[in-house]
Amino acid sequence: SSPLAVFASFIAAPRMLRALLRGNSGNGDGNHGLSPTVESHPPAGELCSALMEAVATVASQQSSNGQSHEEATASSDVVHGCLSAVLRRLEQASSAAARCPSSARASSTPAPPSAMRVVHARQEQRDGCALMAALLDADAPAQLVACMGLLGFEARKDAMRFFTALLRSALPLGADELLVAYFRSHPRIARLLLEGSGRHEVFAHCAQMIRACTRYPQLVAALLEEGAAYRLIDLAQHQSFDISSEAFSSLRELLLVHREAAASYVVANFEEFFTHYHRLLQRGMDYVARRQALRLLGDMLLDRAYMEVMLAYVSNEQFLQIHMNLMRDSSKIIQLDAFHVFKIFVANPQKPHRVVMILYKNKERLLKLLNLLDSGKDSKTSASEDLRIVMGVLTALTTPPRRPTLSPTNVAAAVAVDMGMLGGEVALSVVEAQ
Repeated sequence: SSPLAVFASFIAAPRMLRALLRGNSGNGDGNHGLSPTVESHPPAGELCSALMEAVATVASQQSSNGQSHEEATASSDVVHGCLSAVLRRLEQASSAAARCPSSARASSTPAPPSAMRVVHARQEQRDGCALMAALLDADAPAQLVACMGLLGFEARKDAMRFFTALLRSALPLGADELLVAYFRSHPRIARLLLEGSGRHEVFAHCAQMIRACTRYPQLVAALLEEGAAYRLIDLAQHQSFDISSEAFSSLRELLLVHREAAASYVVANFEEFFTHYHRLLQRGMDYVARRQALRLLGDMLLDRAYMEVMLAYVSNEQFLQIHMNLMRDSSKIIQLDAFHVFKIFVANPQKPHRVVMILYKNKERLLKLLNLLDSGKDSKTSASEDLRIVMGVLTALTTPPRRPTLSPTNVAAAVAVDMGMLGGEVALSVVEAQ
């Protein structure tokens, strides 16, 4: 019989009958060889084969125009059933790995109930590892992502849960290296997820799966190498609010969950990255998108992992002008968010000559603008304190002579001291222009 038939008969059989069919005969304890907390499972190979056969049936709909709605629904329901069984197995295995002591060993002698639970937990863990290996060998994640749009609503949800469960369970099961190697060798998955993030029927599922990938720094690097940042920035400008919101949430996690991996990419692709990113700050952009983009930019530049990015950013006079213009926006909120980036330019003790000249030539207008921003703030808030410090720096600013540029290491040390970076937060200090 086919794997689908085996699977169908298995899920239809009562629990005790399944145990008998698997050869678990009674042992005289009234439980027929089964622990009250452990039930028999179909072999990993059979379960995986059933799932892949169901997925192949759904995928064949793309080349078949004669399939009825009832047949398509039935195929999707079979995928839903298979995925539900796989999810239960992965969740049980992950829970077993969490409660199984590393020092526990199976013994040939009769074991007390607590030791028997350890033995069963270890068996669940081994079964979960075998199932995960079989699923990856069968290319199940890529195949499911490829046919997401053909599945019914419940099957799509299960496909998303299956994908995230794989990523969540790999570490406790000790299969994280295997999983990372699989995803790195299948870049098509990243491309399919990024493409699906712009499709109305599956964008939420794909966005959730992208965010699940950010559990691993290697997958963050792989997504960025596939152009994920640029694709998500484009989708953050989408006319659909739901798609743009999901895309920006994915972009935020991509850049902030594993910051070292993301910062390395931004440093290596500095010009291209900010050419794309600054489109989110343009005047014609949606208010929510502009505010989110400013907040994310501030979080990046004020983080230790992004120190090299910050040094390059605040040395660029064109970027300074972008934020000076944003501080003139009609929205007070946008003005304040822009100020939190602008203050880093001012606090930099090693400002390039052109940056100093722009600040000096616009000093009076900037002071008037900052006074207006400060007028509505509580004098005890950190934002009000920052405003007053920045105004003090600008007031003392004079035209400096050109001076040699320090090495990046010395500049980083000076910025770290003068900006008082502690725990990713910035406390501005007055630095007089020389």
